[in-house]
Amino acid sequence: METSKITRVSTPKKPVPAVKDVIARALRHIGAYQELNNMEQVQAVIDEEMCINCGKCYMTCNDSGYQAIEFDPETHLPFVTDSCTGCTLCFSVCPIIDCIKMATRTTPYQPKRGVPISPVC
Repeated sequence: METSKITRVSTPKKPVPAVKDVIARALRHIGAYQELNNMEQVQAVIDEEMCINCGKCYMTCNDSGYQAIEFDPETHLPFVTDSCTGCTLCFSVCPIIDCIKMATRTTPYQPKRGVPISPVC
């Protein structure tokens, strides 16, 4: 028997709760849609000084179908257009902490998606 292969087991610092203690714990945070404030809309703001131009925000936004981030052809830095929905996908994939912040929208978000309804005559 070889004694050099010892597996380390890390013990949790706090006791792990039982399943029965975790069930329904988040219910107090769940509310009805009518309780949401639709006036509190946000959009992404990219700090050009912190940006390392990795393109992760651009790829994520485009791959998800929003296409709200474009690249400046001269500086090659990303910028956020008015079509940003505030979904925070770019914020979540950015490798630089605080490079992308979610700021309150100055204009209300007007969705420009889907097929316009037009009569077929």
